[in-house]
This record gives sequence, structure tokens and C-alpha cells, in this order.
Amino acid sequence: MNDVAKKGFPFVGVMFLALGIFKLVQGDDWVVWIILGVLFGGLSAVRWRRDRQR
Repeated sequence: MNDVAKKGFPFVGVMFLALGIFKLVQGDDWVVWIILGVLFGGLSAVRWRRDRQR
């Protein structure tokens, strides 16, 4: 997988996680968005950001 795809997937995952949190606050269905965020690597992007700050 090339570098653009590796950088793009975590971004999409973060967007899905943010949408899931937004839906949770609104009281709508949020579980699917959180699952998609995890599957697309949203948590790995958060971990990558934390590792980079060290």
C-alpha cells in the first residue's frame, strides 16, 4: 500500500470517530460510526499522534 493510502485511512477513521461522538451527543445511532472509525484506523491515528509528540 502506498504512502497516500496509509495516511488517508487514519484520517477517515478519525472522521468516523468524530461523527460517532457527535451522534452520541445528539442521541442518535452512534455505534456503527464508532465501529467504522476503529476499522478504518482512527485509534491508530491517535496513537501515532501521541508517539510523535514524545
